Amino acid sequence: MKRKPITQESIPTPVNLSHIEDRYYLFGMLAAFANRMQAVGDSVFEEVTWKQWFALLGTIVLQPAPSVSQVAGLAGTSHQNMKQLLLRLQAAGLVQLEKDAADQRRTLVHLTPAAEAFDRKYRESSRLFMDSLFEGISDESLNTARQVLDRLNQNLSTVSQAMSLQKEDT
Repeated sequence: MKRKPITQESIPTPVNLSHIEDRYYLFGMLAAFANRMQAVGDSVFEEVTWKQWFALLGTIVLQPAPSVSQVAGLAGTSHQNMKQLLLRLQAAGLVQLEKDAADQRRTLVHLTPAAEAFDRKYRESSRLFMDSLFEGISDESLNTARQVLDRLNQNLSTVSQAMSLQKEDT
């Protein structure tokens, strides 16, 4: 995969949003930030897209040999979407998918030596990216942000369950 260059046109012009209530601001900024992070991320790696990298990262975090469903759960996507991402990573030689011998319904994800080489190739640039992204943010602020995001995640899960129950009742 070829890197997409970041151009001045791809960087949005700042808009004054100071008049927006904090909850709505944060809600909108989370969605916009995810989109911008993916756009920047797609320019980082030569071999994979940002979403494929996130699937690979999930696989690394959940080692040894997580299931497709476990990686999907960590990434917050469906089993079907994750399977497609992992199949592309398998085609690139970064992971190997195989049926679980103990439960043929499960597919396990194994890292390959190429994944380790990929990690080595990008380790330093990834560290520099993270250092730059979080520059000027204190450990206390990071901890508070983590707590807020964890709570938002819990609340979203509750809302999702309530909506599912509501659909079942209709």
